[in-house]
Amino acid sequence: MTITITSSTTKQDVYKHISSSASYGNLGLFVGTGFSKAVLNDDDKQIALSWGELLEKICGKFDIDYDAIFKDGIGYPEIATKICLAYSEQSGKTYGQALSEVKRKVASLTSWYPNDKNRDEFLTYFEHLSVAWIITTNYDLVIESLLTGKSIPLGPNDQLTNPKNIIPIYHLHGMRTNPEEIVISQEDYVSLFRPNEYRQIKLALTLKESTVLLLGYGLGDVNVLTAIDWSKNVFKGGTVDFPQDVIQVLRKTNPIETPYRDRNGILIVETDEIRNFFNEYVEVRKEEIVREANITKSLASIQTMLNAPTQESINQFIDNNDFRKALIQILSSSPIHLTSGFISYLDKCLTETWIRTSPSNAFEGYNQNLRLLLDILTGFSTKNIPPALFQTAYGLERVAYYIGTGSGESWAAARTWNNRKGEISADMVKELRDIANQYSYIRLKQLLNTIKKD
Repeated sequence: MTITITSSTTKQDVYKHISSSASYGNLGLFVGTGFSKAVLNDDDKQIALSWGELLEKICGKFDIDYDAIFKDGIGYPEIATKICLAYSEQSGKTYGQALSEVKRKVASLTSWYPNDKNRDEFLTYFEHLSVAWIITTNYDLVIESLLTGKSIPLGPNDQLTNPKNIIPIYHLHGMRTNPEEIVISQEDYVSLFRPNEYRQIKLALTLKESTVLLLGYGLGDVNVLTAIDWSKNVFKGGTVDFPQDVIQVLRKTNPIETPYRDRNGILIVETDEIRNFFNEYVEVRKEEIVREANITKSLASIQTMLNAPTQESINQFIDNNDFRKALIQILSSSPIHLTSGFISYLDKCLTETWIRTSPSNAFEGYNQNLRLLLDILTGFSTKNIPPALFQTAYGLERVAYYIGTGSGESWAAARTWNNRKGEISADMVKELRDIANQYSYIRLKQLLNTIKKD
């Protein structure tokens, strides 16, 4: 489920979506150099560097005139290649040797680590994010410093896996601890994302299966844009019933308060500082955690009732239409672990309706039985109904013998069937017909034949 942007959509709506993804377990971060800058830099010290600033500093280390390198209309990987070529010509070394030295210099210049104050602050933010994975284009280990003991760094040649209770941090362009694996030049960059490579496919699938939060990243990477496009178009199809979106936190001097989507369909939330985004999100997350805890408590109470039903709760399910439909509504949109308890509970309720038919002329019991079955068939769709609940097909076959206006039949049940049979979806009718044919449920077939066909 993605966020539908309307004129009334607020940042809080976006934060709630991020929170729901954190609770679901599919929230991921895509982190760029802007994040390292937010963690490390302040008015007094500018420690972390952007890619352009890093390349300029490398030129200074190798006595190369950065301003003399033609840069108009080309990306940083190509600029890095030009720097390596210039250094190769200047030093008399091969291009490969020059490239290797540049990579080692990158490793040396990105030895950035947050102080205790910043580490504690951003660790708190991460604890509220509860991310499942992190992908970064950074060479530094700033994120690992924040998540010491809770994360594992992965290089561009590693598989993107999720160890239990550990956050994988996948360095798309390599990391400073392995200079030779650093991706910086044009040829490094091209080979990293050859068509149909594991990384490109994995990245696209990961984006499709997650809510992706872009932090400190400007989406200038054509390969990442390609992965986003793949996630929406190549790997399209299927119903998405979990929180999913691509959300970019965009730093602006005068941020717009209202979220919006850019031309690539990416949801944009503007902020003047990443810290301010985190602080706003944390407040919403705290409220959502309380709300989710209350829901969990309520579901636990329901589960207790289902696992050990009293006669009072059984009677209430049969006799109180509002209670019954509300419970079915909760079950149709709640965790699957409640299903087994409900199936047992429903059996007891259906058995009770048959007990009520025991006295002579007690035809209302058949009507009550039918109402329960119809509420199940209309309260769930064929896509979310637990397979075990298709026992309702047998239930309809059994009660069908008593639905009618003849002697020994329940007139009330006949009225209920005629009034409500149109509520059963075409997909559900088809499924019931298939079951009836499979098990030779003659009476159920007769019932279903009374439903008008489109």
